[in-house]
Amino acid sequence: MGTMKRCMVPGILLMLALQAALLVAGDEVGSILLPSQGQGEAAAMAAGKKRPWKCCDQAVCTRSIPPICTCMDQVFECPKTCKSCGPSMGDPSRRICQDQYVGDPGPICRPWECCDKAICTRSNPPTCRCVDEVKKCAPTCKTCLPSRSRPSRRVCIDSYFGPVPPLCTPREDVAAGGN
Repeated sequence: MGTMKRCMVPGILLMLALQAALLVAGDEVGSILLPSQGQGEAAAMAAGKKRPWKCCDQAVCTRSIPPICTCMDQVFECPKTCKSCGPSMGDPSRRICQDQYVGDPGPICRPWECCDKAICTRSNPPTCRCVDEVKKCAPTCKTCLPSRSRPSRRVCIDSYFGPVPPLCTPREDVAAGGN
């Protein structure tokens, strides 16, 4: 009789475990997902949608392929394509589109890709202008004028609200006067 008790206990425990697993599997709230499963579902939900913003300077993306991105640009008004528009943490008068997009976050918004001579306000985030003299302005520049000091060079006089742009040339070259 002692051997029969030892065989029944594991069998009963196995049956109870299987019933508990069926109960949990039927309830999506109680389901345990692997990190890759949750990300795949988020990607599947956002796949096929158009990017909710035209351009983005401050994209925060996952390292997955394809990336899942959120644009953290602070704007006065979210685009109409944005489904979840929330307040900015730094400036309550600004808004941030909290939608996620699967894929490339899109082109930058600022009128230039980089700038060695940026003039920015002290606000957070700042409003910046770039006074670099270039051969040709970037296609995103709306107002490109000849330089006052060198008319053969051009200067984009557009300004934008966002982070200080990255440098075009390494700091050592800028300090030495290169451009």
